Amino acid sequence: MTAVILSGCTQGADAATEEKSGEEVIASSEEQASEEECVAEEANTEDYTDQIKAEIDGIAADSLSDELVKANEIYDKYDELRRNAKTQLEMNFLGHWGTLVWKNETLRLLDQLKEKDPANYDDFVAGYEEWEKYVPSMAERMSSKYKDGSIYPTIYSYNEAMRYKEMAYGYASTLADLKGEVDFSFPDSSPCGYYGDYTKDGYLCITEGMEAGTYDIVVHIDDSKEICGTGTISENPDALENIMFTSEDGKVKGEISCFALEGAITVTESDGSVVEPNETYSFTFRY
Repeated sequence: MTAVILSGCTQGADAATEEKSGEEVIASSEEQASEEECVAEEANTEDYTDQIKAEIDGIAADSLSDELVKANEIYDKYDELRRNAKTQLEMNFLGHWGTLVWKNETLRLLDQLKEKDPANYDDFVAGYEEWEKYVPSMAERMSSKYKDGSIYPTIYSYNEAMRYKEMAYGYASTLADLKGEVDFSFPDSSPCGYYGDYTKDGYLCITEGMEAGTYDIVVHIDDSKEICGTGTISENPDALENIMFTSEDGKVKGEISCFALEGAITVTESDGSVVEPNETYSFTFRY
């Protein structure tokens, strides 16, 4: 009898504790939601859509190189809002304005192509619309390292913006050829980008690493072969923009060469990995 009574009391106490714990969890969740609502109310949630379009449309430039410089300045202006955010939540709210800057610049350049090369304009538009459908998947793949973190929306927005920037640079280069701007040049350059046919499974992603001078790299050959790691710029002066790659587990080393038309990795060392030494994997075009 004593044993049964004590057991019953213990079970009752446990149930009360569980009930209290559940109430505390609910209260904690409600408190967190309330804090997020407060942050959202205090955050800079102003709509800059029309303002950004007006600033891009109002660019006055002497050349296409100058136009890209000024578009970068507009991007930096709105990216500064994000960088000055007080919380990660607010930073996530502000991240998409950079995407809008480069999307508007891409469309502005597309309009210029209509004026300069009307015979091929429909092809340009069809290519743009097809490419744009894959921008989210490209940005997602390039941001996968941060998928479970609170910073993910900010990283995603940045990679999304850079895809539009890459397209804008491509259109500007095409226009420069059509206009005969022989002194055209990009205001900046980087090996970062999405290399490969975005409609298919194989790709090479290069993004800025957390430490200066480093890169985060994903080599996705197919669904059974993927290598993730880091890279640093080669010290070989003859290897322009070549990146020395080391996988996360240290089993694979290689050299990555990259430019606008292609990215490729040549495996130099491999210890029981899914790739073998001296194998080269190429991914055409940078997006």
